[in-house]
Amino acid sequence: MKLQIQQFRLFIYHKVFWVFVTIACLATLHFYYFWKVADKLPSLIDFLGWGSIFFLLWNSQYKIKFRGSIPSSILGLFLVIWMILRHSLSQSNKSVDVLAYFFPVITFVGILLITTGFKRLKSYKSEILVATLISLPFASIYNLFKPIVNIDAQLLNFMLHYLGFNTSRQGALVSLPNGSVSIMPSCSSVGPILTMLPFVVVLLSIYPTSKSKQLFIYISTISAIVFINSIRLSLLTILLNKGDIAYFDYWHTGGGAGIFSNIIVFMVAGISYQILHSSSKSSENT
Repeated sequence: MKLQIQQFRLFIYHKVFWVFVTIACLATLHFYYFWKVADKLPSLIDFLGWGSIFFLLWNSQYKIKFRGSIPSSILGLFLVIWMILRHSLSQSNKSVDVLAYFFPVITFVGILLITTGFKRLKSYKSEILVATLISLPFASIYNLFKPIVNIDAQLLNFMLHYLGFNTSRQGALVSLPNGSVSIMPSCSSVGPILTMLPFVVVLLSIYPTSKSKQLFIYISTISAIVFINSIRLSLLTILLNKGDIAYFDYWHTGGGAGIFSNIIVFMVAGISYQILHSSSKSSENT
């Protein structure tokens, strides 16, 4: 017990501890901004993103070397203070700042510049990628991934057609005899894809594999999410066509939506495990 307390004290006095404390404060500011100024709760992507950054840094804390130069430290300090001031001004004016969306990646890069300098930023590319994912504004992301919405609609129309329904499609609108469904970006595969990407980045950082297998994992993840979400959309469309609003609400916003989310998580985790497990076996045999 005494040894554990001594190790904890050593960790507190170490510089790495204060890096984690600083990042925790920045994450809290980010959550507070969305709650107080943007008037909405932080999304699951925000929580998963910051949690992934913490996990990746904790997993590789031995790599954190305080070798920042004076120019990099000045630039990093400027980026952190600049974004905090922008947050403070937005809170006082109660106005949404566009750059506030990029708070995670700008402040995190600023912390890295202070601690590690310019040359070692590439060592934290996974953490920077996750910070970038949670920094991208959702409205722009949905517009950027609009082709995925069309793919969802095409796959939904295909499934319903081969289930025996008389369907027609115009863009993201799929029509049945007794009603029509317009696939909104929030109900498309874009949300689950963006939610699972930080998880995949963390997995590939912990269990490195070849570039081809990494690409295969990303493609398999996106394909599995689109397929599962299309099954969910098909179920919702059939229920709406039958006029069963109670069950439609259950599978749309109720507990049924959580069931499909869990299926996506287990499927992505299973695919990633199989590929990474076979990769580790092949490396052991060689």
